[in-house]
Amino acid sequence: MINSRIVLLTCSIFLQIQINAQPVAMFRDTSIAVYHNSNRLENAWAGGMNTPVFGTMDLNGDGKMDLIEFDAPSFRVNTFINLGIANMSSYKYAPEYARVFPKDLEGWIRTFDYDYDGDMDLFSYAGGAISLFRNDYTSGTGLMFTPITYQMGTHYGGFSTNIYASRVNAPALTDLDNDGDMDVLAFSISGSWVECHKSYSMDSLGSPGQLLHYNIPVCWGYFVLANNTNTAVLPPVLPTCPLWVANPSARTPFEESFEPGSGPLSLATRQQRHAGSTLLALDMNGDGDKDILNGDILGNNVLYIENCGTPDSAWVCAQDTAFPSYDIPANLNDVAGPHYFDANNDGSNDLIVSNFFFTGEDYYNVKFYRNTTNNQSNVFAYVKNRWLVDGMIEVGTGAHPVFFDVDQDGKKDLLVGNDFYYNNNSPVGKIAYYRNTGTGTKAEYTLVTDDFSGVSATGLLGIYPAFGDLDGDGDADMLLGESDGNLVYYQNIAGVGNPCIFILTQLNYQSINIGDNAAPQLVDVDRDGDLDLLIGERAGTLNYYKNTGSPTVPVFSLETSNFGGLNVTKWNSFAGFSAPVLFDNGSGYELIVGSMSGYLYHYNNIDGNLAGNFNLVDSMFQNIFEPQVAVPAMADVDSDGKYDLAVGSLAGGIVLYTQDATLSIAQPASSGAFFTLYPNPTEQLLNIALVLRLINDSLSSFLMSEEN
Repeated sequence: MINSRIVLLTCSIFLQIQINAQPVAMFRDTSIAVYHNSNRLENAWAGGMNTPVFGTMDLNGDGKMDLIEFDAPSFRVNTFINLGIANMSSYKYAPEYARVFPKDLEGWIRTFDYDYDGDMDLFSYAGGAISLFRNDYTSGTGLMFTPITYQMGTHYGGFSTNIYASRVNAPALTDLDNDGDMDVLAFSISGSWVECHKSYSMDSLGSPGQLLHYNIPVCWGYFVLANNTNTAVLPPVLPTCPLWVANPSARTPFEESFEPGSGPLSLATRQQRHAGSTLLALDMNGDGDKDILNGDILGNNVLYIENCGTPDSAWVCAQDTAFPSYDIPANLNDVAGPHYFDANNDGSNDLIVSNFFFTGEDYYNVKFYRNTTNNQSNVFAYVKNRWLVDGMIEVGTGAHPVFFDVDQDGKKDLLVGNDFYYNNNSPVGKIAYYRNTGTGTKAEYTLVTDDFSGVSATGLLGIYPAFGDLDGDGDADMLLGESDGNLVYYQNIAGVGNPCIFILTQLNYQSINIGDNAAPQLVDVDRDGDLDLLIGERAGTLNYYKNTGSPTVPVFSLETSNFGGLNVTKWNSFAGFSAPVLFDNGSGYELIVGSMSGYLYHYNNIDGNLAGNFNLVDSMFQNIFEPQVAVPAMADVDSDGKYDLAVGSLAGGIVLYTQDATLSIAQPASSGAFFTLYPNPTEQLLNIALVLRLINDSLSSFLMSEEN
């Protein structure tokens, strides 16, 4: 029997931390136009993409397959409605659907109608296994998901366990034998061969909706991956494949060859080298059996493996190691993730290849290959390398926005610094300049350059721009925070009222260094008539440097490295990445601080209390959640006299929030600590899973190594 008091207590805690009264109301706003080369960006404010994994699903019940995008490093779900325009990729950013998706998605997603009820269901990684969320859409309730299991099981001969999966090894879900239920192809725990887990749901029960699987005790297709490349070793060179056995003494000679210490490539080494793959099963040539495409950490290619066997018994006979070799190969750094769906509404499934690993390509990262024939012959032609993402504000990895009037026309422009663009393992930091070209009450933005003031030539990474008059000549200068914790000074030599011209003046401004990831704001903190410095940092605290000089010759002296006694680092995180916006909304100073968690922190009780602890009004300001490394910027973009917020994130894009309720889009609910009940339905055992999201270890180590 379930202890109802425990469940109710957990619910009450969840609601208590979620509900906060707010003095203002902010809404997602996609109405502000953004242009690039005279073309309006269709999904400008979608927040960018670094490592998109795609799935298709009818989100709104109109019969068309819409698009889901999942970004593993930030745990971000983006949803796009398919407008259904024939022969066009016509996806419209629709974040209101993202809020109903499970908050414990991790690693990757897959969509497949496992119960064959007409709705695509949702699968993801969960603790060494595959999780399943059933799509229970109805016209009355709309889209909703029910957790079914967090450990999809299988039978290995005499014992049962879960189908092995990892955060960085995505399986293929397909009906291999065409019997109307879902089979699973997944790499073995060694990462050397593909296991087949066949469903016997139809055979045993005559219904596809039961998760009944057994492992075929040989590797699927009788092939293994080569040691150091994303290529296959084909039969008959290795006519037999390893058995999965619980007794080590019963291992085959082939398995023994991969024992630790048995040769130049031990099993442990192979596991380390093969931490990353993504499988796709499809009938490439219309012969009734499934072939596979594999993207892998062992190479930046897509590997095509042809099945010359039967639907019941796969036998691999050929491979294309640079697929599609008849066109432009679909190579991507580091892991090329293939997807197969109708991306342009012409009735044939196309090939989309996206970056599957965080450390890879972050700008030219979604390749589109149009299917020039049909789903039986599948001949793909390369079209572009920025599919969907080319309709967004996108600056690679990390987006650090600020509003400032560059051309001195009285309208605030948008500038976006970044951590870096990937650039073949030689990362480059830049600032993108979007000029405000609006003519009415609303702003509109047009990209002028992606390398404002030639900042890339400095070699800086982790660029946070700030503006203010630092030499007392009446025009605003530019100060950049960077990943090493220094400040870089660019003097404006244009003169008052002229379009700004910034020249590099000092690389280590006033020898200020706060440690790592300096995020500055120039603002008169103590209201004495000159600009002071607030600087956020990786540690999650704020540094306050008081101007002890003059407006013409400022001298910034450290007052405190713990301004306001605040720290935006979550208890389960390695860093905070604070990014401050100090502002006066008419009743004294308030402070909004971005954080690594994706939440914005709101503080007051600042005036007259600069040496004290500020009051934390809300650690989830306006329920805004833009993971990870949310960086806010403030301006009135619609001339309604109320402030608006642009929020950048690690994914390299911007999401816009305004106080205009008439243009509101339902924003996703916050994600954090929560519980899930599974399986559902159940008669006896009920699991209560409390999910406390931890920072991805690979993301943590990558950010540390890149920015230290």
